[in-house]
Order: sequence, then C-alpha cells, then structure tokens
Amino acid sequence: MTDLDADGMPLADYVIGTPGPRRRPRVEGPVLVARDVVAGYVPEVDILNGCSLTLADGELVGIIGPNGAGKSTLLKALFGLIPVRRGAVEFLGADISGLKANQLVARGIGYVPQVNNVFPRLTVQENLEMGLYLDAGRFAERLASVCELFPLLGQRRRQRAGSLSGGERQMVAMGRALMPDPQVLLLDEPSAGLSPIFQDEVFVRCRRINAAGVSIVMVEQNARRCLQICDRAYVLDQGANAHTGSGDEVLNDPKVIELYLGTLAKAQ
Repeated sequence: MTDLDADGMPLADYVIGTPGPRRRPRVEGPVLVARDVVAGYVPEVDILNGCSLTLADGELVGIIGPNGAGKSTLLKALFGLIPVRRGAVEFLGADISGLKANQLVARGIGYVPQVNNVFPRLTVQENLEMGLYLDAGRFAERLASVCELFPLLGQRRRQRAGSLSGGERQMVAMGRALMPDPQVLLLDEPSAGLSPIFQDEVFVRCRRINAAGVSIVMVEQNARRCLQICDRAYVLDQGANAHTGSGDEVLNDPKVIELYLGTLAKAQ
C-alpha cells in the first residue's frame, strides 16, 4: 500500500531537494548570522558558550547534537526569546540582538516552537489569522499562498486545531508562521512526537517551503533525516560548535557518526 501525505498525494512522488518555483528574489550575502553568541535563561548560567551560525539566502541549515547541547536555546536567542549576553545576531546585515520577537516577525523572521505551538480552542483559520495580526489586510492573499503549501489547512479551516492529529497540528503551526511571508523560518524539532509517515511529510514540506524562497534553520533530533535534506549542518555540543559542513559531509563524517549519530539514533 502506498503511503499518502495529508493531501492524499503519494509521498514517493516528492523528490527531496528538487526545487519548486522560487517566490522571492535572491539576496546577496548571508541573511542571518550568529556571532559567538553567549546566552542563557538565568543570570550567570550560560547555555550557549560562543555559538556561531551563518544562514545564506535560500539555504536549509540543520542543527543537531545531543540533548542539552543548546540547540533550542540557540533558536530562542535568534528569535529574541532570551537575551544575548555577548556576541551578536544579525539579520540582513543589521544587528537584531536586542529586538523582541514581535519586532523580528515584522522584519521577516518566523519561529515554530516544538511544543504548545497551536491554539487548540481556535479553528485552523483563526490560528492562521493570529499569524498575520500585524497585517490583517493581507489575510486572503497569504491564506491562498499558505494553502498552496498545505492544502489540508484550507480543507480544515473551520475545524478546531485541538481536534487535529499531531502531524496536522504541526502543519497549522508552520502555516501560521508562514502567514507574514517571512524570509527566514526557525523550526524547533518539527518532527518530534510524530508517526514515521508524518515525520517524512514534515521533512518534505520543509523542503517545499525552502524551495519557495524561505531560508530555514531547523533544529532536529532525527539527525540522519535532517542531514539528508539540509544544505549545511552544525553539530552543537555543550553550547558550542563541535562540527560543521554540508549535510552529506556531516552525515558521513566518521567522528560525527561515532560521537553523535549513534547516540542520537538510540535516543529517537
């Protein structure tokens, strides 16, 4: 029996890494840069210890590493949810280290947290409306674009988000983050807790979003699958960069395999 995605299309019909129509012009230089970032949740306790990252226009960058390495913390620092104590975060060449999350959304950065990422009592459409509260006049236009990527959202727009499956709720969360038409999307473990079929679909959707011109930084515990689809990858350990390279290079690096991939595979 052929596995189908949530829109009834065979998953086998998708080719990971095959680009679709790009919807925004190219940008010269990196779109997002973290330089030697030091950050944490409580005073004098640092989780990130000089972490750096560069995201070029059109890239899908993966972040992997053991539990407690600081992967999700890095995304929160990039999105202004925790303060950057030292170092800097830059977006399109401008320092955004001190900006709040709502200001970053207005500038073109979206974020999908790992948990509690939908409003369960609201309908799918109301969740999507929450994603465009800064520019409600564009709702119809953006809804059409998001439903091109996630046709299920259009079909279920009157249904409460809390009644959806885990994979469907993840689509709602990603769709809501895409409503303002961000240039960069930060994804925190988008496949966590999903069935294997929905995990595959999430990765396919990420590639489709990326092909449409959205640069992506993805934190993932499913390290092997992440490395298979990303352009470049960073391995974090104890809040610092441990390894970096293309997805294929990191996936086939003997040291990474020995120190990280085996451990991460057992943790899944």
